[in-house]
Amino acid sequence: MVDAFMKILLLISLIISAFNTGLIWLVQLVHYPGFAKMGAEAYKGYQEFHMRSISWIVGPSMFSELALTAFGFFYWQQLLHKSLYVIGAGFVLIIWINTAFWAVPSHTTLVQSGQDQALISRLVQINWWRTISWTIRTCLLAYMVYDLTKP
Repeated sequence: MVDAFMKILLLISLIISAFNTGLIWLVQLVHYPGFAKMGAEAYKGYQEFHMRSISWIVGPSMFSELALTAFGFFYWQQLLHKSLYVIGAGFVLIIWINTAFWAVPSHTTLVQSGQDQALISRLVQINWWRTISWTIRTCLLAYMVYDLTKP
């Protein structure tokens, strides 16, 4: 039996993951490809603006998602779908590794070097890992929350 605390934790996790999923799809389909369309003279300033601005949105939501995922392991023995929870946590790990070792360094390089079309293209390609990971994680959490609410 899943207690009310774990149900709330899963619901909040779903909300945050869904928010991140919507945001990453916007970044993937609109924002990152837009880097390549921008004029070279405005690019560096825009890249700095992007990094500074997006951090205020993504930072708190990613840290919250990570903390809730880790905290959930203290209660996960109550879950019917333990394997789904672990898989979802694995996707959080993929997202963080991709962010720390690819996305952030790529943005830093783009600020320093300016508009590098090859690096922008690579950023779009590698970002699919985060986009797909968040999408699947959100679906897993939605299923777990749905399963908890069935009569």
